[in-house]
Amino acid sequence: MKVLFLVHNLGKTRHFEGVIQELTKRGHTLVITAAHKRNKPLKLGAFRNNPRVDVVSNPVRRVDEWEPFVRPLRQARDYTRFLDPSYAHADKLAARAKNYAPPGWTGRLARTGLSNGRRRLVKLALEMAETLVPSERYYELFIRSHAPDVVLVTPLIDFGSYQTDYVKSAHRLGIPVAFLPFSWDNLTNRGLVRIAPDRVLVWNEHQMREAVTYHDVPSNRVVVTGAPRFDDFFAMRPSTTRAEFCARAGLDPSQRFLLYLCSSHFVAPDEVGFVRRWAQAVRRDPSVGDCGILVRPHPANTEAWNGVDLRDIEKAAVWTEPLKVQADPALYDSLYHCAGTVGLNTSAMIEAGILGKPVFTIQTTEFEGGQEQTLHFHYLLARNGGHVEVAGNLEQHIDQLRESLAQPDAGVERCRRFIVSFVRPRGIDIPVAPIMVDEIERIARLHKPLGRSPLWHYPARQSLLAFLRRR
Repeated sequence: MKVLFLVHNLGKTRHFEGVIQELTKRGHTLVITAAHKRNKPLKLGAFRNNPRVDVVSNPVRRVDEWEPFVRPLRQARDYTRFLDPSYAHADKLAARAKNYAPPGWTGRLARTGLSNGRRRLVKLALEMAETLVPSERYYELFIRSHAPDVVLVTPLIDFGSYQTDYVKSAHRLGIPVAFLPFSWDNLTNRGLVRIAPDRVLVWNEHQMREAVTYHDVPSNRVVVTGAPRFDDFFAMRPSTTRAEFCARAGLDPSQRFLLYLCSSHFVAPDEVGFVRRWAQAVRRDPSVGDCGILVRPHPANTEAWNGVDLRDIEKAAVWTEPLKVQADPALYDSLYHCAGTVGLNTSAMIEAGILGKPVFTIQTTEFEGGQEQTLHFHYLLARNGGHVEVAGNLEQHIDQLRESLAQPDAGVERCRRFIVSFVRPRGIDIPVAPIMVDEIERIARLHKPLGRSPLWHYPARQSLLAFLRRR
């Protein structure tokens, strides 16, 4: 079997390394394609010596008469999703989508005062426009040149994504195509799946519901596999003793320590100040104040911590060694040796759950745009079946820490239940990569006819194109 894997950015392969490895182990070949970066050769370090993996650049712009209009149409449609009542309080997500929307759209479609009837009309009009936009022959030629048995695509949901055209082209050529969501939050906080692929391989029932409800993917095209990105983390073991790790981190090994897991810039643009206030609150409480504090910056937001050492806070340190974004042994050791974890909203909370560690968060108005205004944050919370204890203020948070330190094993079973449902729904001891590859092999065997447009599409396309040119 030959697989064409469209990833846009080679960094997106990091969550699918186990899948790629399993595919080649079974004798399949892969062509991984990404957008060309000026003066930067495309290199896939993890598989550079694998003869079954090739890396090439792919076209990212149409060359037909639709090229000036397709991206703005998609960006407008992506923006309108945040006008839905289910996003009524997602101001930060809407503001980000607004930055990508074409000029004029945000004025005409103000979130306030827009009736549901008008919103649905605009939504249907933009959906119809996408349906009428034809497959790009240039992309078809690119796909044909590689003769794949199946096309995979990620992340697909970027605002105005050109990858939608590759889904259309795969349909046109009769080649099965599957969408692999890159992360746990992708289906709720960015753009849309504008043309449904033949299959969407999701982590869990939450994502299945999101694909159907928010992206109009037919439920029979959505398959729950689990999250392959955590397979390596499940297989890891501590690489240091507690004493060795504390020496590296600058902590006293004779004392318990709390691990603060930092978030992305979008979630917490000024997290340093918040962490200081949190650490000072911990120090003031006699029942938890003896704990060491280790702060781990987010791998994509390290600049905020440059030059920050927390020396003014007793027994507190910032992890300064280089950070990995995938299966980081230092992250594993940090979690393994800590007494509990704290954060705002980050994927590392899931990894803490894998190790059965108690996880805590504090909801604040300061960061509500990256917390309660996002849908995926609520999946983590204990009151919703998750594993994260949430507090409304620092005082309540300190009380929760005190109870957890007194009963360190109280939340282990809750963590296990969450991880099973969210990360490994087919069994906590069963790696996900082979499951996903099984599904990819099934998709490649789908009998799929060539895609043909209804006759009425042709005059409708010309009318739409004439309208867009006038506008």
